[in-house]
Amino acid sequence: MSALSPGTATTTPERGFSALSDRHSRILVLLGKRLIQIPMVLFVVSIMTFWLVQLVPGDPGRNALGPYATQAQVHAWDVSNGLTGPVVARYLRWLGGFCTGNWGTSFVYLVPCRGLVLGHLVNSMLLGLYGFVLMVPLSIALGSVQAYREGRRSDRAITISLMSLSSVPEFVVGVLLLVVFAAWLKMVPVQSSADATGDLPQRLHAMTLPAVVLAIAYLAVLSRMVRTGTAGAITAQFHRTAVLKGLPPAQIVRRHVTRNALIPTMQLLGLYLGALLGGNAVVETLFNYPGLGALLVVAAEHKDVVLLTDAVMVTGVVSLLALLLTDVCLILMDPRIRFENTES
Repeated sequence: MSALSPGTATTTPERGFSALSDRHSRILVLLGKRLIQIPMVLFVVSIMTFWLVQLVPGDPGRNALGPYATQAQVHAWDVSNGLTGPVVARYLRWLGGFCTGNWGTSFVYLVPCRGLVLGHLVNSMLLGLYGFVLMVPLSIALGSVQAYREGRRSDRAITISLMSLSSVPEFVVGVLLLVVFAAWLKMVPVQSSADATGDLPQRLHAMTLPAVVLAIAYLAVLSRMVRTGTAGAITAQFHRTAVLKGLPPAQIVRRHVTRNALIPTMQLLGLYLGALLGGNAVVETLFNYPGLGALLVVAAEHKDVVLLTDAVMVTGVVSLLALLLTDVCLILMDPRIRFENTES
């Protein structure tokens, strides 16, 4: 399932209430199709995830009981936790529990997986939204400056800087920022877990450095997309018409250029939003932030089958809902979009 493509758009003659009603009906049709597609995609994801988890090296019983437990004790523990028997039977048992809200108990934390996963998901969503809020305005500003100064030194300098920055791995950027702002300047805490459960100012203070790392990771590509869209918008006929009418430059950029430039970028924004909200294992582990990505790492290390499968499924749900939100926003932003009867 992917976001709609503006390339299939056609100009529409409808105006007024008829166009508004038609737009609303198309949104409802889209929501209906996606609500059918999302469970199908999640079903395939659940099968693949459950099967791949079985291939992860390690024995959950051995990890839970320690190296000094006998093989009989390990086998008894596996039986009591439903880790024996055919894979299909275990998958169906897990799927039934997941769909009914019984997500099982974590082998590592010894608490119900549902509250554990959803609690870490909230932390990841807050961090992802913070990074998204930092990334989008900055990428729009940089891309617009590049488009209006295309071919000049400033355009080349921004392009080289962003590409160089994006080539550096996230953990390297995070370590450098920790050294400068946490160890040297002492402006932020070294570990973000200390203030991640406090009030809003404390949480923002703890999440600032991880959010900056997340924003930097996607900034170069998104700015390049905005630059391309803005460059196409300022050479279009509607832009020349607005200039000839004598409209203020700020109004032209805000009401005409930015909106049309962001239409091709919406697909990428949807993918990035899903990736940010679903948690980032590298950044969350580096900053010791209690998010869903860090929880996935712990579950994979200890082969916590139930917790790992539940967390992956929740991540899939978040990503698919982000794509659905992208489709709806694309319809609202681009009135030219039409759906064909053959669309899958």
